[in-house]
Amino acid sequence: MSRISVKAVRQIRFNSNTPLYLNPHTWENLPADRIFELHNLRKDALKENYNPNDEERRAILSTFQDLSKVKPTLDYVYEIDNFKERFMNNTPARLRGLPPKRSNVNVVPSTKTLHDERRKDHLNKVMAFEMPLLAKYRQPYTPKTNKETPIKLTYHSDFSNDSNNSNRKVTLTVALKDLALNEKQQKKFIILSGNKINHETNILKFSVDESEQPTQNARIIVERFNKLVEAAKDLTDDFADIPIDIRSTKMKKKLPVFPKEWKKPQDAPIVSHNITRKLVDLVKSKKDDSYVSTFKP
Repeated sequence: MSRISVKAVRQIRFNSNTPLYLNPHTWENLPADRIFELHNLRKDALKENYNPNDEERRAILSTFQDLSKVKPTLDYVYEIDNFKERFMNNTPARLRGLPPKRSNVNVVPSTKTLHDERRKDHLNKVMAFEMPLLAKYRQPYTPKTNKETPIKLTYHSDFSNDSNNSNRKVTLTVALKDLALNEKQQKKFIILSGNKINHETNILKFSVDESEQPTQNARIIVERFNKLVEAAKDLTDDFADIPIDIRSTKMKKKLPVFPKEWKKPQDAPIVSHNITRKLVDLVKSKKDDSYVSTFKP
């Protein structure tokens, strides 16, 4: 069997129907910008399966001498340096061909999407196709009175970020007047509440975010509130000798109210006659009238 020379094999491969960017052995002696273009085409075509061979390496290295004569473009220099760094050094085979790590740029492989983008797309689909179906379960809302449920629980939900710690926090708000406590019990309740109560509005407000689940935090905060009310109703020690500390509440300064007897209309400032402003308004009205008169109904 006769041997075929390397030159004949290259000629046969060149005459095939495969595109030029898939035949790196034919890239030699081509212009540098053309080799750069074929190199990018080959990467885009092979995508994750891209791995340079010796012929492509020789073709790219042959362009270095041409680039020294003319100042190359920034993209081409970056690609050449990146090529040498990833494929011409001792990079492990499993790490070859990965996207370049650029500063402040999120680079992901093709045909893949970031997790946040996929989540936003899913939420948009839910809002567009699933939420309108909940209209058939609509019921009239009748809020309960404060006498039945004096406490109010507030949940914090951030649907765009599940890892937000505010999603598990629960806040309890209650007015002191809705607890049906007498004067001594109210004083003890205020003292036990500490800095969690607003002494100006007499509203208790505190939060709990100890557990991972908001339902568990709601149970914890209600249990603590019940213990606080039970302790306030126990008057074996009514804290009569302890004063109420209101330093934790920033009281709003009330504006001074002057008596009507102090008003002196005769000392009011005299309104000045602005002749210039009156003349300007008069000229504007005349011009407007002359402009409107040109139009006929």
